Amino acid sequence: FFPVGLVYAGTMAELDVDRFFSRLQKLHSHFVKHNDAVWGSANCLSLNRGALDEDNLYLKSSILHQWIFGYELPDTTVLLTKDGDFYLLATKKKCEFIRDASKKIPKDSPIKKIHLLLRNKEDGNEENYNTLWKAGGLGSEDTKLGVILKEREHNISEDGILGPWERKLTEAQEAKEVTLVDIAAGLSFTMSVKDDDELDVMKRSSILSNKVMKHGYVKKMEDVIDSQDPITHDALASYIDEILENPSKIGLKVPSDDVQACYYPIVQSGGNYDLKPSAQSTDKNLSHDIILVSLGARFKNYCSNISRTFMVNPPQKVSETYELLAEMQEACLQVMKPGKPAKAVYKAAVNFLQARDESLVKCLPKNVGFATGLDFRDSSFVLSAKNSASIREGMVFCLSVGFQNVELSKADRASCSEKSAVKKLDKYSLVISDMVRITNDAPDILTKMTKDRDDVAYRIKDDDEAGDDEEESDDDAPEAPKGDAQLARKLANEQSARGTRTSSRLARDAAATQDSAEGAAQREKKQIELMTRRNLDRVKELARKNRNKKDGDAEDQAAELETYKRSRDYPDPHPNQVKVDMQSQCLFLPISGVPVPFHISTIKNVVMPEVEGATLLRINFYTAGIALGKEAPSNMIKLVQKYAPYASFIREMTFRSLDGHNLTTAFRQISELRRRARAKEVREQEEADLVEQDKLVRTRNERVPRLSDLTMRPVVSARKTQGSLEAHTNGLRFTSLRNEVVDIMYANIKYAIFQPCESEIMVLVHFHLKNPIMIGKTKRLDVQFFTEVIDASQAVDNARRSMYDPDEMDDEQRERQLRKKLNTAFRDFCKKVDAVAKKNGHHLEFDVPYRDLGFTGNPHKEMVTIMPTLNCLVNLTETPFFVVDLDEVDHVHFERVTYMSKAFDIVLVNKDFNKPPWRVDMIPNEDKDSIQEWLTDMEITYTEGPMNLNWKQIINTVKDDDRFYMNTEEDELTEKEAGWEFLRMFGREDEDDNDDDEDDSEFGSDKNEEEEEEEEEEDFDSGVDEEDDESDFDADEDLDEEGMDWDEMEEQARQDDRKRRSEDGVEEVRKPKRGNNNNNKKQRRR
Repeated sequence: FFPVGLVYAGTMAELDVDRFFSRLQKLHSHFVKHNDAVWGSANCLSLNRGALDEDNLYLKSSILHQWIFGYELPDTTVLLTKDGDFYLLATKKKCEFIRDASKKIPKDSPIKKIHLLLRNKEDGNEENYNTLWKAGGLGSEDTKLGVILKEREHNISEDGILGPWERKLTEAQEAKEVTLVDIAAGLSFTMSVKDDDELDVMKRSSILSNKVMKHGYVKKMEDVIDSQDPITHDALASYIDEILENPSKIGLKVPSDDVQACYYPIVQSGGNYDLKPSAQSTDKNLSHDIILVSLGARFKNYCSNISRTFMVNPPQKVSETYELLAEMQEACLQVMKPGKPAKAVYKAAVNFLQARDESLVKCLPKNVGFATGLDFRDSSFVLSAKNSASIREGMVFCLSVGFQNVELSKADRASCSEKSAVKKLDKYSLVISDMVRITNDAPDILTKMTKDRDDVAYRIKDDDEAGDDEEESDDDAPEAPKGDAQLARKLANEQSARGTRTSSRLARDAAATQDSAEGAAQREKKQIELMTRRNLDRVKELARKNRNKKDGDAEDQAAELETYKRSRDYPDPHPNQVKVDMQSQCLFLPISGVPVPFHISTIKNVVMPEVEGATLLRINFYTAGIALGKEAPSNMIKLVQKYAPYASFIREMTFRSLDGHNLTTAFRQISELRRRARAKEVREQEEADLVEQDKLVRTRNERVPRLSDLTMRPVVSARKTQGSLEAHTNGLRFTSLRNEVVDIMYANIKYAIFQPCESEIMVLVHFHLKNPIMIGKTKRLDVQFFTEVIDASQAVDNARRSMYDPDEMDDEQRERQLRKKLNTAFRDFCKKVDAVAKKNGHHLEFDVPYRDLGFTGNPHKEMVTIMPTLNCLVNLTETPFFVVDLDEVDHVHFERVTYMSKAFDIVLVNKDFNKPPWRVDMIPNEDKDSIQEWLTDMEITYTEGPMNLNWKQIINTVKDDDRFYMNTEEDELTEKEAGWEFLRMFGREDEDDNDDDEDDSEFGSDKNEEEEEEEEEEDFDSGVDEEDDESDFDADEDLDEEGMDWDEMEEQARQDDRKRRSEDGVEEVRKPKRGNNNNNKKQRRR
């Protein structure tokens, strides 16, 4: 187990000193500043940890030790004084564990000194106890010693170090030599506000709970309801508990030592509900009515919790009450702001119900949540009606709202089927729990799983009704030819059934509007034919490219490195010194007293290790047999490959000197020379594919088309570039107000786009070029000129006057006139440019985006409107520009396409597999059919699937497959899927017999990705600890729902085996591995 705050060095634990002092200082500062408020006016603190207790996971002393040390130090006495003296009485190993920190006390730290007292068995630690007694200033009734009173009764009965000390304190209190005060509340207040490291771990813990609920419990519950197989609440809870202990069961690659359950999961149904934290799952069978489930995960000892209510065939009364509960949770969230008292949250819930349905006030639990962290339920921050503790930024709460035992009358149940289990309910309960982080803005919900009524409500149909629907769907399906088009008929049947049921018994309440069955079938039929034709075209195209490649020039040969033609051209270096020749890009290294030159491009890196008494300079060279890295010069890579078969390479050289001046100077010069060489190579690569442009021929003796007051993007320099655009004989010239000139040749314009101003704040012309041009110091393939109709700051100003205000009406009228005037001016300019280009033998035609085919999406981390043109798919109003040349698109794949998803993504695969695909994320689901219809009209193939794919791996595989677009293997007999057919959700020719299992349930591919989880992907991907690298518990793999392939699973198994063999733990510095004790398997929440 690798807790927060510790790393592992061999088999001995090592303290994270910086984090130790940061948290110890935080504890001391709070103790001194708020001494009277929450620390009982204590003069010093006795922070003792008793023996290990597997039956109680959330002892305050255990939590404190994990927070400060990262580990539990059992049978240890700790004393902290107001003056900043820290005393630790423990065994030798525990003292060694802290010793390094005692030597590294930060300057200006309130912690003045760390005293380590080693256990002394000879005198029974009497001398050590006297030291602690004097340090605490004990001996008077006025002296108050802060202790955790709740744990003293157990500690007194122990032996070892702590037991005698606790008994000594008890005797002193009876003799009125000391007063013991409880400091549990002070510890809670200190640890309640989480630092950045803690917030990151808590977010991961919340994501884990969220994913176990979504991909573990929900899938199992749906399978049980769909199959009608009986299962007890306890068996279902045990299934969830196994996933929490081993998340790999749902495809999460998380080390099992890092995760465990906070408590034994709670599953309830059938009218017997208990919303108390101590509730238990019973041995009764799951009833398909109102199902409550709660589960919690611990990730690196930090707790999280999530609760959801699932309703099967809910009456209207229950559905309305659930929606009221969800609205009440929103009302509670609105008051969870820094500075508000905890009781304000409970009061917000009561006020909401009094305004909406006062009869439900009596059904509220005694609290609506609690603060959580290392302690699952912090009793000092319960969201109850009487708790006046203030909410602060950085706290994390479990907001748990619910209604207990709401009455359900016969009239309310009248609409239910006689076979429905809800018919037997007289009362029901509802609950929603989420993890909430307090920020200065709106509270951040960490558990993103949907709780909308339509997503948690299910409908069970009778078998007779289901049978009738199946017959109807078969009759209504349109006729289609056999063979490849069987998929079209299959989709037609599914389309006609969608909106009523997709399973033999179970269906969602909400039904999405779909295209007609005939339209979907025809579109799919065209796609099948188009895929076959495109595969044949691509085979011919790649064959021509390979033939041209063979007939073309050979690859560039490696250029030999030469800095000096002869040895007498060398400068005069010292025979025993490292010298750098900046002019010749060379350095001389003394080998056996002889200076030997090395070109700067042969050096991979240079480092100066820190050692005492001397200066070292280590130089690493590019050699064969090791990875050269991305920054290796291209010529050097070719040289290494050329000489690798028969040459010997120098891998590294290390130089040592007692006088570090020469080596330090050489290190600085080598680094600077490498930087210059790298910059020169990057610049040459940038300019390598630049095509020399013709010189602009200016039109003389006649008026040229001209647009003034334009702004150009991208800018020439770092400032806004404004000027005018003119059309000349063979190209366009833009001249800025600072006399900066940009020429665009007609022959280099691939697509010209004119976008008039309708709903935007600008009117523009955009040029997508065939070959990039240099603008400033950067290559650019897109150049744009625009004029704003209204100022951007004015466009987002929501201040509005009355609709009858004459000034407001005049402003709107002027804006409409300006839009019309600018659109006309730009349109006329485009027509004139067309005429000039045509007159001089160039073909140039301006295209206008089709607004009616536009859709919203996220191509560059910002939601924008994307519109197709005749040749492109573009967004031109926001930067960076999004311009996709449809001629360069090989295939389009729709990701995250499920019946219940609200949005999907599209990936546009480039024909050049050396370039990454284009992506557009978060497209609303209602736009899918229109996009697919447009792609079919443009004769672009598409496929769709339920999950995000690893496109880097797919493209690499496709690039290496010479027969990718062919429908046979290399033996030309074995058939395979040609081209992108393998991405089809259902395959190319699905036989009806093989579809039975898939058609029986709608949950096989339903992932229901929410928009909020997209944010988790980016957040979860950052800040992964070194010890997490093997687990890959990050957004790219886990939140995208991608599983491991065979090679990855075998590698993971080998890593786990090595890890288990290497971890021996620390004998007395405890590795808090919990959850494996069978006696603790059903540990309940406090």
